[in-house]
Amino acid sequence: MGMYVKKVAAVFIVIAFVLSMYSVVSAASPASPGMHSGTMKFGGYDRTYQYYVPSSYNPNKSLPLMLSFHGSGSSADGQILLTKYHEVAEKEGFIVVFPDSTVINPAGEVYTPESNAYDPLNQDIRRWNINTPAATPAMATLLTIDDVGFTAALIDKFATEYNIDESRVYATGMSWGGFFSNHLAVELNGRIAGIGAVTGQMALSTPQTQLKRGVAAVYVMGDKDPTVPPTGIPGLTYSVNDSISYWKHTNRTAPKSQVTYLPQIDAEISQAHFGLPAVKDDTKIRREAFTKGKHQSEVILYTVEGGGHTWPMGPQYLPVALIGKTSQQMNASEVIWNDLKKHRIAGLQGKK
Repeated sequence: MGMYVKKVAAVFIVIAFVLSMYSVVSAASPASPGMHSGTMKFGGYDRTYQYYVPSSYNPNKSLPLMLSFHGSGSSADGQILLTKYHEVAEKEGFIVVFPDSTVINPAGEVYTPESNAYDPLNQDIRRWNINTPAATPAMATLLTIDDVGFTAALIDKFATEYNIDESRVYATGMSWGGFFSNHLAVELNGRIAGIGAVTGQMALSTPQTQLKRGVAAVYVMGDKDPTVPPTGIPGLTYSVNDSISYWKHTNRTAPKSQVTYLPQIDAEISQAHFGLPAVKDDTKIRREAFTKGKHQSEVILYTVEGGGHTWPMGPQYLPVALIGKTSQQMNASEVIWNDLKKHRIAGLQGKK
């Protein structure tokens, strides 16, 4: 990267670090409302995560569980800043968990970093294991990490410690976290009721088997994404169209979609953190819904026309010239939740 990229990246790292100090505050008791930090031993490693308990939590009433997975190079702290899912959880009454991936240095060693601030220049691997081919020592180590098992253990932990409706467990993620959410819908098909993938479709390494259960799938994809383009990444992902086709087939949805556009508002995209002028938000949101699926499942694709490798209504974490535009035309976190919350795993009963 050039000197310009290094400068703006350095500015963002400082901003992200400062904001994260205020974003993640552990409450005194794990059962009390608010943001908490957690650690669990799994697979020989201390696995960490953040989670938010809404103020409406009542141990006598079950509530949904959402898992929100960060993208490559990010962390639970970064995912909180990006999505603000804790705000949606407070408003809607569900527990949201932000897991951390392992951190692997270029030599293939798993270690605990001093900072979780996003650094686009860092060579460490912060990714979820989706069984991609190992081209480096770090990726070879990643193949030994059981992230699917870690996720299942997290669900078990929260189902034990809280009154969780296990028929309403959802997985969402950004970029590589989106790849992993797709992966979990296959590998934990009996436990994940729906997924919300932003800028991250299905990986080639995820088995494309005929699943026993329908899984609601909500995609939010920028058609100008320079990092994970809609056509897919050769050797890594399917295209968005092929991924949607898989979920349509799996869920046995209606072949034709219902197409609408979300109302467009007059807005600007701020780049003030980088000393750059704001740009006009000329993005548009196209909603394509395939309904009437097995167990009432559905597949919904939000195409952010003019959008980049970003989380709509999230921060413009790098300049528009590098990652594209962050649409202000929808709050992706709220939209994904509203589309997923009605879906359940048929046959599973939530606790009273």
